[in-house]
Amino acid sequence: ARRATMPMTFLHVVVISALVAAALCSHSILDFGGVPNKDNNDAAFTNSRALTKAFMAANSSADRTVLVPADTKFFFFYIEIYNLHNITFQVDGELVISNNITAWPTTLNHVLAALYFADCDTFTIQGSGLIDGQGYDWWVYVFLTTVDNRPHMFTIERCTNLWIHHIYVRNSPQYHYLLMDVKDVVVEDLSIFANITDQKAIMKEHGMLGEGEIPIFPLNTDGIDPSGINVLIRNVTIENFDDAVAVKPQNQGNKYSSCSQNMTIRDSHVKYGVGMTIGSVPPNANVNCIRNITFENITFQDPFKAIYIKTNPGDVGTGLIENILYRNITAVGSIWYPIWIGPQQERQPGTPGTGCNFLFPINEECPTQVRVPIRDIRVIDSSFTNGHTLPGVLLCNSTVPCTGFVFDNVINTGIWDVQQDYWCENVEGTTSGSKPPPPCF
Repeated sequence: ARRATMPMTFLHVVVISALVAAALCSHSILDFGGVPNKDNNDAAFTNSRALTKAFMAANSSADRTVLVPADTKFFFFYIEIYNLHNITFQVDGELVISNNITAWPTTLNHVLAALYFADCDTFTIQGSGLIDGQGYDWWVYVFLTTVDNRPHMFTIERCTNLWIHHIYVRNSPQYHYLLMDVKDVVVEDLSIFANITDQKAIMKEHGMLGEGEIPIFPLNTDGIDPSGINVLIRNVTIENFDDAVAVKPQNQGNKYSSCSQNMTIRDSHVKYGVGMTIGSVPPNANVNCIRNITFENITFQDPFKAIYIKTNPGDVGTGLIENILYRNITAVGSIWYPIWIGPQQERQPGTPGTGCNFLFPINEECPTQVRVPIRDIRVIDSSFTNGHTLPGVLLCNSTVPCTGFVFDNVINTGIWDVQQDYWCENVEGTTSGSKPPPPCF
């Protein structure tokens, strides 16, 4: 009797094991008609649909993983996915954003992005693969046509419990990661690359590369731009021609927080970037706000800016930037300004506008923002060497000066072709052990 039951028992085990294995299989883009290694419109639209179907299937089944398998390459246009819960996006192969620019939509009901996710909870993006934005063709198109409708690579909006790690992205048409109104986020152990050589060649061809090969028309290829609450970014490597990490404001109209706050960015390396950045922050009727942000243990190689805090023009509403800490920041070979705190440099030479001139302080036109006070900024135990223009710019409004600034053990040395000291106006603060000390403290 015992022998008779053994085959049945074994069969049960085999069947159950097979069912468990099937349940644990990922939803591959290939399972939904994905077409690998084809660079044409039909394949790109097909792959966008296949990827969308994979997410929908994962979101309604026991298996919660969407897979781009290793050793495959998929060209695609864009996807927009809502209301994901407990999903892992595993990119082990290659996703390539289509560079057929005229086939892209010009208007959507949200920020244009190749990978758009909104209203999600518990979402992981990971993998050993690559996402390539083919940014070069988009950048050239902007210069040739003056039409700028570039998508971001990722836009993730109103999501909680987000984990992004161990994935390589490069050459986004615009921002690489735009994280809007998010809560409880970890971004770690990843690399972001924008081809500096290509960008410089484009700018030089169109007269937008100034002295010292400084870009005077940035292409907004930011690395990571978060807004929200409870964000940790660590161990990231970013090489680009724009903001490495730029914390954006929140206001009373946002879901998870009325102020971007409680963020730490640490243990990271930046090459050629335009700063570990706060802002820009324009005034807003709902009060734009950034507070309680820490940048620490950051190294910069040949940055255009390293520390960058910026307001923006506007004459409606108010804003606030407060309690920002930069600690153990090291920058070598600052091309532009090691430290800039004040109005965003956004006015291009030879163009009308109300923004701060790109050539400030050589051109001293740089109106300050009375509606967005900046206070309680601390720079501690930081070193900036081999700079080129001046130690930095600390520029605030005479009616609403910046207050509560602290520079402790900030060593800032270089050639200083423009001036030997900080450009420092309307800032109240203290300094100790710093060289040179800001003269207006």
